[in-house]
Amino acid sequence: MFQKVIGAWPTHKRFIITSCDAKYFDEYFPRFYKTYSEHWQLPIHVHIIDPTQLSRYRLDRLKLSYSYCKTDNAILKWPYSYETYCQAQRFILLGYNLLHGQSVTVADVDSYSLRVPSEKQKHLLSSDMAFTEYNGRLMATFCNFHYARKTTARQAAIQMQKTIENSDTIGVDQLIIKETFGVLPYNVLKHGEWIRHQDVKTEQDLEQHNQCLIYHEKGTRGKGKGIKVGWTDIGL
Repeated sequence: MFQKVIGAWPTHKRFIITSCDAKYFDEYFPRFYKTYSEHWQLPIHVHIIDPTQLSRYRLDRLKLSYSYCKTDNAILKWPYSYETYCQAQRFILLGYNLLHGQSVTVADVDSYSLRVPSEKQKHLLSSDMAFTEYNGRLMATFCNFHYARKTTARQAAIQMQKTIENSDTIGVDQLIIKETFGVLPYNVLKHGEWIRHQDVKTEQDLEQHNQCLIYHEKGTRGKGKGIKVGWTDIGL
């Protein structure tokens, strides 16, 4: 099911990758694109699951690198299969495609950048594998994959694929990332400085979220509390 990807893998040494289905792309990508482009000054690669003609048209207009695939109906045999399938796609693509010399930042499409990172922060992120830690997990929301761990990234991709094909497990990406990379050295992105993984329930939560480099709201409860960016705001 993961062999039917259409589109070329980027050859840039540094870039940002995000993956999502067409619904999340339409709703959140303008904000993602505007903030990460302005603050990080890195190429962006988008992987879309089940894109619409409009999704691809917009990516072509923005002249962005992208790939896509159609869902194999065989994967939809459990209640959470599609959600898990979408979440794991970027890490499976990384595991099979990461090139020598590449350091690739992974970001959820419903996250966005709040400010320009310092040179020290950029080095911490790009010089190795990098994760935030929260409740004993290595978080997949915003992290970095480095070619020095290419073999382990491939092993993680294979394990994710097997797990998705044979069980209905939510959060497969984070479970396997912790299992495979948690025993190896990695750079720690300080929780509360880089990103905050709690809900946005109060004004204090919102204030603390806004002090981070990256803004992300869990689930659907706080999704409407961040900044608003539409397609017209990025010229479409």
